[in-house]
Amino acid sequence: MMSFESFVRLGWSFFRTVLRGLFPRRSQLPRFEAQYRPDGVLSTAPAEVAVQEQAQRCFACGACDVVALERGEFGALGPGGPMGFVVGVTRQAGLDLGAAADVTPALLGALTEACPVQVPFVALVDLVRRRRSEADGVAHAAGTARTALPGA
Repeated sequence: MMSFESFVRLGWSFFRTVLRGLFPRRSQLPRFEAQYRPDGVLSTAPAEVAVQEQAQRCFACGACDVVALERGEFGALGPGGPMGFVVGVTRQAGLDLGAAADVTPALLGALTEACPVQVPFVALVDLVRRRRSEADGVAHAAGTARTALPGA
């Protein structure tokens, strides 16, 4: 049998839920993204979502790795090679955001041409570079805030 207190709590919860539904609240998504962007959370910006969707078509066939090996630039996108780079970016596999720092556009074009699903390596590297600059900016701001604290 339900106690009077349980009945009141249930009624109060129901009333609050109905009341919250009557008034629109602003989305917390921008706040969430700002908080977790340095940790590598995938963006919901339409331009970045389009790049991520194209890159997620990668089924790890290794064609890009073969091209990179033939050109002698297998490690240009990190120790896992181009295929590891794409898989790491699209599946958040602990990718080092500095991996795409100095990559030639000619290599990226050759990798895209070799890919059977046309993973956009140029756009993907640009996305990773933007993430890296954002992460560095947040880390720099956090370091500045720590040094500004008294006794830090």
